[in-house]
Amino acid sequence: MPRREELKISLFPFMSILACTIGALTFLLVTMAMTSVGATRLVSDEEKRRAAELADRLPQIEASLERLERDWEELERAETLLEQLDAALEERGLAAGESLAGVEAMLIEAGRAADLEAKLGRLKRAIARAATERGQIETSISVLESRRETLPILIDPTGLSRNQKPYFVECEEGGATAYRVSDDLEYFVPVTDLNSSGDFGRYLRRVRALPGALLVLLVRENGIETAKRVESLARASSIRVARLPMPGAGRIDFRLLRRAEGANRDG
Repeated sequence: MPRREELKISLFPFMSILACTIGALTFLLVTMAMTSVGATRLVSDEEKRRAAELADRLPQIEASLERLERDWEELERAETLLEQLDAALEERGLAAGESLAGVEAMLIEAGRAADLEAKLGRLKRAIARAATERGQIETSISVLESRRETLPILIDPTGLSRNQKPYFVECEEGGATAYRVSDDLEYFVPVTDLNSSGDFGRYLRRVRALPGALLVLLVRENGIETAKRVESLARASSIRVARLPMPGAGRIDFRLLRRAEGANRDG
């Protein structure tokens, strides 16, 4: 009997494939592990770099935040001021939200009004001072006028020429008084006796006979008509006449005239 041929199975191809597969898987796992380790290292370096940059920029960021906070506070204050401005505009009868140009014009007008008010105040104070000073001046004038009525009236011979010899006649409402300066002699003539034939006529003729004679009429406020009558009589007698109004009712004082005549005699 023929001998049956023995069947043999070879595992080499399977084992080779398995070994290759295991090797491939091992290589793949090794590759993936190395890739994973490298990626992890790269990510860590990038994060470190970014973290370093953020750390460097942190002061700038904090400063920016502080500026933003200050700007925000300024904005809030500006809004508060705008609200106050709108309220002030409404109080003045203007619309809220007025333009800047309108507000500036209003401020200019307000400044002008304030200047005018200040000037008006100064003017009122000046007027008040002037009124006070006027009252004081009027009081002083009243006092001086009252004193003038009683104070002596000094006759000043400054305007007389050395060649003139003055003779004085006081003219008042009731008549005329002739003065002799050397000895204070006074002679009163009533207005009814002022003529060229009586005592006053003789007085005029004596005056006319003296060289350089000048009849000076001392005219009181109420003696104008008397002065006109005496002047007419003196001119009729060819006597030079001068008028001297008398301020007030004080007595006539010839001290200056006597002093001047004494000086002329001594000279």
